[in-house]
Amino acid sequence: MKSTSHLLLQCLTASLLPWIVSSSAMAAPLVSIGNNTDIFFNGSSSLRWSSNVFRDEGNEESDLSWTVSPGFEINVGRGVSNADLTVITRYDVVSYQDNDQLDTELFHVEAMGSYETSRLSLSSNLSFGEYKLNSGDRNVVADLVEFDDTNADLDAEYQFSPKFSFSAGFDYDEREFQTYQESFSNRETTRFPLNVYYELTPKLDLSFGYTHSTTDIQGRITGNGAAIEELTGYENDNDFFHIGLRGNLLTKLTGYFKIGYRTTSADDTNRLVNGAIVQIIERDDSGMLGLDANFTWMASNKLSMQLALSSDYTTGGLGEATEIISANLTGNYSINSQWSAMANLGYIDRDSTYVGRQDEQLNSGLRFMYSLNEYWRFSAGYTYYENDSNQVNRSYESQTLDLTAILRY
Repeated sequence: MKSTSHLLLQCLTASLLPWIVSSSAMAAPLVSIGNNTDIFFNGSSSLRWSSNVFRDEGNEESDLSWTVSPGFEINVGRGVSNADLTVITRYDVVSYQDNDQLDTELFHVEAMGSYETSRLSLSSNLSFGEYKLNSGDRNVVADLVEFDDTNADLDAEYQFSPKFSFSAGFDYDEREFQTYQESFSNRETTRFPLNVYYELTPKLDLSFGYTHSTTDIQGRITGNGAAIEELTGYENDNDFFHIGLRGNLLTKLTGYFKIGYRTTSADDTNRLVNGAIVQIIERDDSGMLGLDANFTWMASNKLSMQLALSSDYTTGGLGEATEIISANLTGNYSINSQWSAMANLGYIDRDSTYVGRQDEQLNSGLRFMYSLNEYWRFSAGYTYYENDSNQVNRSYESQTLDLTAILRY
């Protein structure tokens, strides 16, 4: 699972996406190739103030940053065939007013494809992103951590009878740290979800499923001179057996939930000093209630609410297995054809038995969005973070304000 900050960014992006797409659907493309390929310029500029740039408990430092993000969007298909492909790329140039040592340039690219027939539905996603940030489980003093994320997934669902359908998938996540490699572990995670669906009603399915995931955590080498310490890598396996529902759960409530049992097991790790084993770290198998749910409530034509819930195992910044329980509530309100508002409230609980660390994080925010015309959109937002940890120098509070302009042409 991704870092807390990364997850919050994804939630915000997912909430803003319908607004961005609907407000710019009629924008003329920069270039059209043939009858089914469009290329758009898709750029943005953002001014952001943070009350605690490093998310440091003892030495809060505020700063103002400016991000310019030129990018392009390629759409292939345009709805005239069973297949569609969208490629989005952007290049973030980030500049800080006071802490100019944090200035950076970050590249992001994402490709999303789909293919549908009367019985078969395929969807895929491939992305790469460069990041520079701190979060509750991965902080350094007076600096930010740089890492690269690579993600790929492929999901297929086939309806083999009027009542039964089957889905299978493959998910791959890789995180590679570019700085502070001696403190954080690179990791690769692969997941294989399987589901069988039975149609209870034309709008509601019963699901039975199983997901197996494997995470390979690399070792780390620290020290120099006479004492070189090495922590060998290991493999962590997770299994999730679940039952659930998807579709129209109530008159105005749609979504899905999967509830079941999760298990985790991991290999032992050797701690070596100058090549000699001085400690064998043994990790016991464990299990917990598993939950994966996402609901959307259409209160009216103007107001909608989304609730995401999860109870899962993840891998912490040091490579340790961590229990994580999260809840995120987002509300979207359409004031009129040009103005809209969004509010969110999130909670994350992390518990890592191996390192004896417990964290509780609360986040909340409010955002107003304005569509000037088919090309220009603007937004202004406020976000509050609070992390409460039982370890020294791991609790913090942070507030951010931002103004963003988006141009799609």
